[in-house]
Amino acid sequence: MSNKFVEFMKKVGNFFSNLVFPENTKCIFCNRDIENFEERPFCESCEKDGFLNNSHRCQICAEPIGNEASVCDVCQKNKRYFKRAFSPFIYEGKVRSAILAYKDSNNRYLAKPFAKMIFREIELSGIKFDKITYVPLSKTKLKRRGFDQAKLLAEELAILLNVECVCLFEKVKDIKMQKELSYKERQENTKGMYKLSGAKISKSDKVLIVDDIITTCSTINECARLIEKRVCDVYVASIARNKLLKKHP
Repeated sequence: MSNKFVEFMKKVGNFFSNLVFPENTKCIFCNRDIENFEERPFCESCEKDGFLNNSHRCQICAEPIGNEASVCDVCQKNKRYFKRAFSPFIYEGKVRSAILAYKDSNNRYLAKPFAKMIFREIELSGIKFDKITYVPLSKTKLKRRGFDQAKLLAEELAILLNVECVCLFEKVKDIKMQKELSYKERQENTKGMYKLSGAKISKSDKVLIVDDIITTCSTINECARLIEKRVCDVYVASIARNKLLKKHP
């Protein structure tokens, strides 16, 4: 199959996707018409559900915390190989449904508004990046799903930030799904799961690693560990931050 044919089919798919889900007009959670999509891609009614991760949260991992501490208990007890996380939403309710639709129902059009929300957080921070990368799917899962949701999100974010998007990691172990594991099991599960891809990075680079969801930080922290000593600083980003029901050291 030629590259030209593949590109043509992508354009056809995007065309029909925009017919069904026209960009810049619909709430990404309930599909109501909205006028100010560029400012906020969701309606006022949905916003009342409280899914924005803009209250008191950990300054490192962005998990919502219910006390006055600036860093959560888990980050105080565990080594983080990244400096800060950007996660504009809380992974529950309508946000959870939208992210699952993005990943599992091929709703790729959501990558743009999701990236825009992450971009706003980064813009407010004033941090400038040299490269953007992502937590990749395994070859088996990529073939089954048809696209890599973290890669697409990173590419959209790279456009907004005017930064190069590169593939720094390769997933070499595709074992039991993280969501089925306990906190400690997740930490063990990620060891040796990824390796560096061989893409060029510099000691002066500030790198942003993108994933769709952050729960225990185990996956994205492992990727950060692989490059932490090879670059200047590592930051991470996701669409949403999952709340940990129980804290584990």
